Amino acid sequence: MKYQNQNMNIMDTSNKNIIIDKLNHLIKRNYDAEYGYKDAAENVEDGELKVLFKAYAEQRYQFGHDLKGEIENLGGQVKKDGTSIAGDIHRKWMDFKAAVSSQDGESMLEEGRKGEMVSWEDYNEALGLEDLPASTYILLKDHKAKIDESLYQIMELKDQSVASK
Repeated sequence: MKYQNQNMNIMDTSNKNIIIDKLNHLIKRNYDAEYGYKDAAENVEDGELKVLFKAYAEQRYQFGHDLKGEIENLGGQVKKDGTSIAGDIHRKWMDFKAAVSSQDGESMLEEGRKGEMVSWEDYNEALGLEDLPASTYILLKDHKAKIDESLYQIMELKDQSVASK
């Protein structure tokens, strides 16, 4: 396992900074996902997808707060950057696709899948960091398991949408 059960103060400063930087990056990614899912909920006509996307937005909001708490527990500083430029561009693209595709649920699911894959990769990378404190490792594993579930659900819904055409 790549985590430690010791106090973060024992860890060297450079490794601690790498972990905190990665957690701040994950916060930004979760903000991107939260706002992306909010946009998707507003742009899709299907009522079930609206509910699903709103639930994912709330989940990502909670992930961000979980990560902020973990950074503070590790003695780090939470960056106040907001969303990423790439996330902002992705949301604009989603808005454009929704406008030209008449709020097509399938295209919103595809965009959700793309976003989930980015989150999945970011969490895998974070879980691969050396000397993760146990609390950080457990938090990241929990978030990643929920991302796995949402990715699976989105892919299932997308497959059902394609099959029903």
